[in-house]
Amino acid sequence: MTNRLNDAVGAAKGVYESAAVGAGAAATVAATTAKTTAFDVAKAVAGIAATIGAIGFDDMLGWVGLARRRSPLTTLAFFGAGIAVGAGVAVLLSPTSGPALRREILTRLDGLKRQATQGVEQAEHQIQSKVGGAVDAVKGAVSSSESSNSHYGAEGSGRQGGESGHHLS
Repeated sequence: MTNRLNDAVGAAKGVYESAAVGAGAAATVAATTAKTTAFDVAKAVAGIAATIGAIGFDDMLGWVGLARRRSPLTTLAFFGAGIAVGAGVAVLLSPTSGPALRREILTRLDGLKRQATQGVEQAEHQIQSKVGGAVDAVKGAVSSSESSNSHYGAEGSGRQGGESGHHLS
């Protein structure tokens, strides 16, 4: 029976030792897993902190449906750049050859130049006629004023040398 008892105690010791080794290995695996999980959590927190740090004022305004105003000069610059890019693409994709396209562009530019010159001449003519009419009206008013008030100088209105008080020249 002693043999059996020794065998049973030996078996129990073996199970205990293997359990201790297994528990140690399990504890090591558990510690490694916990360490890896802790590092993963730290990375996630650092990523969230970096994302929050990168959020700008414009981003926050966008979340509530607002935005900063652009200056009119910036808007005009973008508009002009769009026109230039559109014109460049149109020229590149046009079905006509280079010399024919240049001829057409020059013809259109000459037409625009003629229209602008005619507009300027027409505006000058209108201005001259309005200004000329106003000058003639002022001259007429002055000459009628001089003729109706010319008796003051002849009668001697108390001034010496026959000066007229209403003389415009």
